[in-house]
Amino acid sequence: MPTGSMLPGLDRLMTVCRRHSLSMKLPPPLASAPTEGAILLGEPVDPQLAAVYQHLGAAEFGTLALYGPSTEEGGLIPKNQWLRKRGQVQYCSTLVFGWEPGFAFYYGTVPKLARSQGLQPVVFISAMEALFAVPIASSVDRFFHLYSHYLERRVADDSVGGGLSYVTFPWDMVDLVVQDEPLIEQVRATRFDFLTDNDKDALEWLEELRASQS
Repeated sequence: MPTGSMLPGLDRLMTVCRRHSLSMKLPPPLASAPTEGAILLGEPVDPQLAAVYQHLGAAEFGTLALYGPSTEEGGLIPKNQWLRKRGQVQYCSTLVFGWEPGFAFYYGTVPKLARSQGLQPVVFISAMEALFAVPIASSVDRFFHLYSHYLERRVADDSVGGGLSYVTFPWDMVDLVVQDEPLIEQVRATRFDFLTDNDKDALEWLEELRASQS
């Protein structure tokens, strides 16, 4: 399922999975896939996320899984409806499109922080012990690009550590996150502070990004 240069980050993610024989599922797009400009749960869908769903359904890339854009159980819409029933800002302010199976780690766009051309930043939402969200990419495709590098580092760490990787996402990817200038601009403008819930790890992450010399 090549996407050409329209989604280079997604292309790179698929290439990394193939190169290192990582698990990957590329189901065909669903008839219910949103198009650019569509409204989901009362807010515009990110144009890059819409483009992804025009090519794929509930895809998987190594340790990353995407929710298929359907109204069926486990799909994008019912999953977000279920999360938003909790009334927590981390879910009510985002459209969760992916997660790490086996863990309460989610990835979502933030519609109200959309930049030019409607591109929405991506946040990492942790609900393991404390609930918080932190910014990790200025766009969906930039997120895929970042995650492809994470998988490469995991593979390299596995080979050194005898199959056990100590590389964690997003914490060990800060050197690449700080290169995302549009994201860092929003971080320095305190646009993401409302998602931290004053969690120590989240606050430290924001401070590290603000202190970067991008």
